[in-house]
Amino acid sequence: MPRPRVPAGRPARVGRRLSTLVVITGPIGAGKSTVAARLTRRFARDAGLSVANVDLDDVAFMQAGLDDVPELWRRAGLAHVAMVRAWFDSGVDVVVAHGPFFESRSYDELFATATDVHHVLLRIDYDTALARVTADSDRGISKDPGFLRMTHDAFAAIEPTLPSVDLVIETAELTADGVADRIYESTPRSS
Repeated sequence: MPRPRVPAGRPARVGRRLSTLVVITGPIGAGKSTVAARLTRRFARDAGLSVANVDLDDVAFMQAGLDDVPELWRRAGLAHVAMVRAWFDSGVDVVVAHGPFFESRSYDELFATATDVHHVLLRIDYDTALARVTADSDRGISKDPGFLRMTHDAFAAIEPTLPSVDLVIETAELTADGVADRIYESTPRSS
């Protein structure tokens, strides 16, 4: 795929990769959204790159009036990929994309949006995930132990079929900043 176009009025950044995609996945409670936000700030602050943070869950829940859950995720996957591609087309250096991509079946299309893709898997055990989501006042159904167990079991079943993963991090004993630091340090980029 060719490098994204640089919009008029914005100079190309010589020597920098203009399309680095960091894909973060994992079960509910592993810290995907929190880590993505911290990683986004780290790329902007420490590397001086322009960064977009794109959450598949946010895109999925923009929809209303659709009771067919697989169709909801399929549509969200298409819209999410389009949004990631649009950020690169606009000239953003790095996109941090996170969410349950296995549900939307959008991995291939997502990976095709960038020249450099760094795929990260965050892992967490059920009990620690339950403690995290229970303590988070912004959580909805993911606080339900039965729902959380079902989604963790589903993720464990699908994990062996994920596309090649570049980095696996057990998040139970790490802070979100610690996880973001590990991802940042392991992501190929030009400085």
